[in-house]
Amino acid sequence: MGTIQVTPGEPGCLVVQFPYSPERVAAVKSVPGRRWHPEGKYWTVPHTPEALERMRSSFTSDRVVVALAPPRSPPILGGKRAVEAASPELPVAQVNEVVTALDEELTRRGYSARTRDNYRLQTQRFLKWLRRDPATASGEELRAYLLDVLDSGLSASYVRQARAALVVVYENLLEQPEKVADLPSAKEEKSLPMVLSREEVKRLLKATANLREEALLTVIYSAGLRASEAIQLRVDDILSKRGQIRVRGGKGKKDRYTILADKTVSLLRIYYRAYRLGEWVFPGQEPGTHMSRSSAQRIFKRAREKAGVSTRATIHTLRHSFATHLLENGVDIRYIQELLGHSNIRTTQRYTHVSRQRVDEVKSPLD
Repeated sequence: MGTIQVTPGEPGCLVVQFPYSPERVAAVKSVPGRRWHPEGKYWTVPHTPEALERMRSSFTSDRVVVALAPPRSPPILGGKRAVEAASPELPVAQVNEVVTALDEELTRRGYSARTRDNYRLQTQRFLKWLRRDPATASGEELRAYLLDVLDSGLSASYVRQARAALVVVYENLLEQPEKVADLPSAKEEKSLPMVLSREEVKRLLKATANLREEALLTVIYSAGLRASEAIQLRVDDILSKRGQIRVRGGKGKKDRYTILADKTVSLLRIYYRAYRLGEWVFPGQEPGTHMSRSSAQRIFKRAREKAGVSTRATIHTLRHSFATHLLENGVDIRYIQELLGHSNIRTTQRYTHVSRQRVDEVKSPLD
């Protein structure tokens, strides 16, 4: 059993979040008026009794937690409550002022658009919970809010992001760093990455519907790219004479070079002639734009279903598989770190735990 978290969203909407599974996605799709928000990775449904009843009847194997009011009363400070439970919500203009200032600060720091979207959403939810000027909140209230988020059953990464948003607001915008000096957080999850076998990767690439889809998944796997990096490739980033791909503005706004396989070069040449590419290697539907992340994810999902690959696999699994297969081929882990663009070698070392070849090389003392 999992937890389906329902919280207030924009006027007239409820935000729905849950650990991913095909069954849960099918359940939320049964609610009329539902909508997926890829920028924040959450669903919304209409704020109506009918939608809530449909939610409760559709998620039969999960617990639906509806939090339409502040999860707990603010602490008592100086003998009286900091804010009454019946106090009105913070005016929309003031919420927008805080969120806009936050976005400007994050932009100045060079945060990606996706990260800024997530931080804005986290801040809006906190302000809905607080219901007043954030400058008047105490450190005890901030800790109470994060403890409610921790208790809600959301993922550890979500809790850490909620905490990070508060730190930026109080350290940089409000200049009250003492209030976020000792906030609780969630322990980092130690899950191992999902990896496909070489045979599964071959089946997946063969299961693509057309040359464009094959080229996309081939580039991601053969170069170890993130989906966001692949869809933003420009034609002049394919350095065929050098056998390299230039990745511009990867995670952390870092540029890097990765490998370009000979087979990928051959495939891209055929693809280029067939599609008459302009600026982007994988153009979007609108002129002058690149493919969207959601389109790339749909391409992978269709190929995965046709190839009969595990439903746990995502498009990012191709990057994990690239790293693991290189490690099994004897490539030094520091080269793999550079190709993937990892800042910390410990991130790359996760692949030593999923490499079958390394496990098979270890012999029992009995043998």
